[in-house]
Amino acid sequence: MNNEKHCSVIDAEGRHVTYVLVKIRDKPLEDGGTEQVEEVQNYTLKDGEQLVDASPPVMRTHAGSTGFISPVWDGSQWAETAAADEIAAWEQEHPAPEIKPSPKSNAELEQENKLLKAQLNAATERSDFIEDCIAEMAMQVYAE
Repeated sequence: MNNEKHCSVIDAEGRHVTYVLVKIRDKPLEDGGTEQVEEVQNYTLKDGEQLVDASPPVMRTHAGSTGFISPVWDGSQWAETAAADEIAAWEQEHPAPEIKPSPKSNAELEQENKLLKAQLNAATERSDFIEDCIAEMAMQVYAE
């Protein structure tokens, strides 16, 4: 039998407070039987707080991400309480991060290198042709 579990702590309004470890142990009774007792580790429940056997709510990190902005426990699951206009305002304040292009693969770099070499070769040949044309024109102009 598992003798520990993790639980969320919620306040009186159902808002998430923290995530705790709960140890489960058998407590002997006067009649010789035992009962299971849950002991919260490293945290003391405050008035109005209670344990919920659920993972903490996944919070949004930025616009476009999944999760909650203002979650509450509805008795069986986490639910969003932020209205559409509150969500829109939150997303304006927390824009999505810029997506940086991933580095190119070796094959892509080799292809780009091949293309650049061909372009450089073509430009060099064009430059040589123009120089030859200028030299031929100069010979005709100054030959007379």
